Amino acid sequence: PEENARDFKALLAGEPSAYRDAVLLNAAAALVVADAAADLKQGVEMAAQSIDSGAAADKIAAVARITQAG
Repeated sequence: PEENARDFKALLAGEPSAYRDAVLLNAAAALVVADAAADLKQGVEMAAQSIDSGAAADKIAAVARITQAG
């Protein structure tokens, strides 16, 4: 669990890694399937922007607050 938490925090901080590459590709595929991206390249760009801008971390923090509020 500690290693996974460390890797996830590094991902959200924008650190390059094979873990980040896998997350970007999976997110890109989901974006294409959802018709939010035209192709995998655009999906990867969108996912990377979400991570690198801090938007992904903000969403994770919001979900954590909601799930811990009860």
